[in-house]
Amino acid sequence: MKKYTDNKSLSAPGKNSANSNLSNSDPGNHSAIKPTTKSAIKPVIKSRRQEGNFHVYFRGNSKHTIFYNDDDFIIFLKKCDFFAKKYDTTIFAFAVMNNHVHIHLYTKDLTTFMRAMLGGFARTYNKRKGLSDKIFKTPFGSSHTYSKALTIENLLYIFSNPINAGICSNPWEYKWSSYHFHNEGKKNPLRAFIDIDTSLVNSAFPNKNSLDKAIFDFIADILERRMSDRKSNGKNDDKNDDKNGRLNSKQNSKSYWPMTPDYEVINHMNTILAGRHLFSLSAEELKTLMIRLRLEKYATFRQIATLTHESYVEVRRFFNCQLF
Repeated sequence: MKKYTDNKSLSAPGKNSANSNLSNSDPGNHSAIKPTTKSAIKPVIKSRRQEGNFHVYFRGNSKHTIFYNDDDFIIFLKKCDFFAKKYDTTIFAFAVMNNHVHIHLYTKDLTTFMRAMLGGFARTYNKRKGLSDKIFKTPFGSSHTYSKALTIENLLYIFSNPINAGICSNPWEYKWSSYHFHNEGKKNPLRAFIDIDTSLVNSAFPNKNSLDKAIFDFIADILERRMSDRKSNGKNDDKNDDKNGRLNSKQNSKSYWPMTPDYEVINHMNTILAGRHLFSLSAEELKTLMIRLRLEKYATFRQIATLTHESYVEVRRFFNCQLF
């Protein structure tokens, strides 16, 4: 998949290049070779394609969670809709996850739209939560979908993202996906926040059944490829605990740390906060919150780190010092 268009490559060195300065009178005199300096090498600058169909993706800075509650999701969709209309951009599909977003769109000025949309959301987000730093990792990612087959693959990838993340088992179970614009006969509250052009998806999948089948077939293909890759790479599932702080299920059941979906941990954290902003907590209150998430919802180190915007290393060090 070609992400960017390439400019002209470096020209081949000629007779007078720095690498061809070997003395003719003494072919064995290697000291006569002049070393090439950094300033003599011009980097190849890659420019991002600006017009066309794109799959764009971006995640929270340091993989931190961005969307904690319905208001966070709704404000993002409204900002996306506002700037899409302002910059003549068409949104075909999206999946807004807890700490990253996938969008399939058509635009004539990709960078301008994305900068305006992400910047507009960040300013509102920071003002609401009393923050001042950037919330998304930069730069955003984009892939130009230059063929029908690639476009369909990207659409299915977006619709299947919540399932692949383990959040749900069916595409209609995830609330913050444009799949609902194609779920015939069902009320779609997302229409109040963002306009979606359904023509691209409907042209490839004329009804809900064909779309559902394509999504599940796509997921099955992904799982099959992963299994094949693991076998070819000689991966062993019986490893010790992973970096998220839980043991493999085949280990001793007394040591097994069960996996709780991210959304359940987020909901539990919101219940504990009871309307308070996470960033208003004192250091001791934050420690108490982390301990409760760990004990009451079996949150992993990764989940606690991303939800609280703390360093994963510091979270792990903190719990290694606790006695449970």
